[in-house]
Amino acid sequence: MLKPLSKKLNTLFITVIMLIITSIMIILCNNYVHMEQSSEVLLFQRMVTQMMYQLEDNNQNFESIVDSYDEYKYPIFCYIQDTSGRMIYRTDSDFPTDADALLERLRTQAGKEDTFIITNDNKPATDQSGVFLFNGTKNDDYLGILATVVMPNDTAYHLSLIHKQQSLFDILTKQAFLYVPLWFFSLIAVTVISHLLIKKALKPTEVMLKSQKDFIASASHELKSPLAVILANAEKLEQLQIDNVEFKKLVKILDKECMRMSKLVKDMLLLASSDAKSWALCKNTIDIDTLLISLYEAYEPICINKKICLCFEISETSYPNFCADEERLFQILTIYMENAIHHSINNKQIEIKTEVTAKHITFFVIDHGKGIHEDDKPYIFNRFYCADKSRTDKSNFGLGLSIADELAKMMNGKVGCKDTDGGGATFFVTLPLK
Repeated sequence: MLKPLSKKLNTLFITVIMLIITSIMIILCNNYVHMEQSSEVLLFQRMVTQMMYQLEDNNQNFESIVDSYDEYKYPIFCYIQDTSGRMIYRTDSDFPTDADALLERLRTQAGKEDTFIITNDNKPATDQSGVFLFNGTKNDDYLGILATVVMPNDTAYHLSLIHKQQSLFDILTKQAFLYVPLWFFSLIAVTVISHLLIKKALKPTEVMLKSQKDFIASASHELKSPLAVILANAEKLEQLQIDNVEFKKLVKILDKECMRMSKLVKDMLLLASSDAKSWALCKNTIDIDTLLISLYEAYEPICINKKICLCFEISETSYPNFCADEERLFQILTIYMENAIHHSINNKQIEIKTEVTAKHITFFVIDHGKGIHEDDKPYIFNRFYCADKSRTDKSNFGLGLSIADELAKMMNGKVGCKDTDGGGATFFVTLPLK
């Protein structure tokens, strides 16, 4: 009972904590990306400023100055032209987008932002624009700066400088070596901590449940002996030739209550065996036709006595080979039948059906009684649960359906319940064919 709860709590705890950790990592990565991009813009500005000073001090030694930046693995595409627009020098470009297309986009972007190089009395002056961000044709991003360099001899040159910006993937890849191992380490740590905490938290409940199960097992065994004595003596009292109406009435009540207690003890012993994992399965090939006929014949007299129509359907085609514990399966169907008879109304019918798929076979017991309230459906297979809150029905201890559930699980099957069309309840058990 606690194992599924423990799994759910572990899953919930791990999910919530890992979502928090993941959110923090996403925020940190986002901040890192913005910081990296800002640093790149600032570095580009400084490199361009440094290049302009070098060009200004080393008259027309363009190639050696520009190429020196490649040595620092910071490639800058440089296009230099004189005031008349004639190209003086340009570097090679290994960017994904064609260099001429990039120059065109840089100038278009500069025109949109209404950027001008500052001049003094219409004379060129060494200066540079701000950093422009623009896109290439291959989903790549670039930084660009327009600049003017005036030589000592008053010769002016216009520079177009472009640098490929790091992609988001490139930036995140650097951080992946840190965050991915950290995320998995956090997952392992949270899983271990969650397991230890929840195990410790559920320990008192587990001890209490174990004590309850041990008590039920011990009490069930201890009740067998006195109950057998009471039943034997009740039978002897019934055989006495005492012509007293009150005496016979009391003996009949005694016998009825003993039988009710016998059924309760039997059910408790079954559940105790389930808790102790001591139930043994005796699997064999089942003749489904014979099983259904046996079930029908066992309950036909009871249904006739209660004025209930009992019918069953057998497939016209032969059933597939089916291997299971016939006694346990018959016990499940017996529980369903007793439940259906108990809740059926006179002149209504109970149906026994089967449904076969490629991998499973399902047995149905369908009644047309008062049905099950929607609020009770999630709990009807729980132990000691009874839909009759007033407990006016003393014959029902709330153990039958829980036993059916335990038996089905033993055979790797599952039980369930749904509403019957027109009113009533349909109980089913699904078992694997292989």
